[in-house]
Amino acid sequence: MENRNSQVNSETFRAVLGNYPTGVAVVTGFDPAGEPIGIVVGTFTSVSLEPPLVAFLPMKSSRTFNQLRAASDQFCINILAADQESICRQLASFGENKFATVPWHKSLEGNPVIDGVVAWIDCEYANVVDGGDHYIVLGAVKTMSLERDASPLLFFQRGYGRFSTSSLMLASDREVLHQVRLAELAREEIDAVARELRVGCSVVTAVGQESVYVAVADHSEAQLGKNRLGVRTPMVPPLGTLFVGGANAISVEDWLVRLGKNGAEAADRAQQQLERVQERGWSIALLGDLSAGELEEAVELYSCPHRTPEQERRFLHTLSKMFDLHEPVQIEKTQHYDVLHLSVPVRRSSGDTAFVLRLSELPRSVQGAEVDRYLDRLRNAATQVEALLAQFSD
Repeated sequence: MENRNSQVNSETFRAVLGNYPTGVAVVTGFDPAGEPIGIVVGTFTSVSLEPPLVAFLPMKSSRTFNQLRAASDQFCINILAADQESICRQLASFGENKFATVPWHKSLEGNPVIDGVVAWIDCEYANVVDGGDHYIVLGAVKTMSLERDASPLLFFQRGYGRFSTSSLMLASDREVLHQVRLAELAREEIDAVARELRVGCSVVTAVGQESVYVAVADHSEAQLGKNRLGVRTPMVPPLGTLFVGGANAISVEDWLVRLGKNGAEAADRAQQQLERVQERGWSIALLGDLSAGELEEAVELYSCPHRTPEQERRFLHTLSKMFDLHEPVQIEKTQHYDVLHLSVPVRRSSGDTAFVLRLSELPRSVQGAEVDRYLDRLRNAATQVEALLAQFSD
């Protein structure tokens, strides 16, 4: 397999390919004496769906792989989680009995599975092919299982790290800090509103393409708002309407496109909701059949800085079930409503939204006329804060 035409030396090869991130796995089995052993690989990949095949590429000089191959006709792929870097380094180090302090249990086929991995895959050898200074080992999948919902450990530029979602990325801490300072202008007002109405009152601001709770006052019976400080939600329909359009945080086009390729059906509804909010100048969301606890869990899941794409999808699925509970066409004075939150903008002199004042933890089954009273009080608070903001800007 010699390539006599290559002008690439090994250092250049490593430097260039080191810019391609790879997942980190441990191939486990037993040595001829029956003791658990494992080899760390960054070359694990899926190969075929029918039949199910995977592959990894150990160095030919690997003593551990040669022991694995000699001792059994099967092996187990362990996909490491991002918090298992120490285990990875231990098993990649030189020395004997490296499994001594690594907790593990047996897979369905009897192979070692490291506790806490993202997933494991039991295989038997399908083929071992010459690959230069490596072998290409094809494994026929026998059984497999997801162990926990966690970010995988990645190897990139000779260092270890973790995956971070990009479609709904977290905003920078510097931007958040600036908004926290700005929110202090509203501190007295939100505390007065919360105390007077016996509810939660918060300042929600736009940072990047997320909304973030940067100040919270809670005088409700439940007093859940104290846990909401720092919580983030994405500006994806139907959320974030008061920050959409004009010179605000996100354009209408960018907001709608975040529905994704499967959001065409919802785009018209989102556009109508946005137009209602822009016309009346306030936003409302109802609770519906979902419990407040379910919503809190979903939002906390999204706010986790190390959330996985699957966790993000679960959040968006919960959100999709609430779509028609946002921005109802009319609030009838004699009807009763379970209000999730009620929001009004605090505007700069330019007309764009500086931040939002939001009521939450409202009593259940609030009459429409009472919703109007809450709204009037919140609007009055926003007017007071706008006056302070104008002084701050001058």
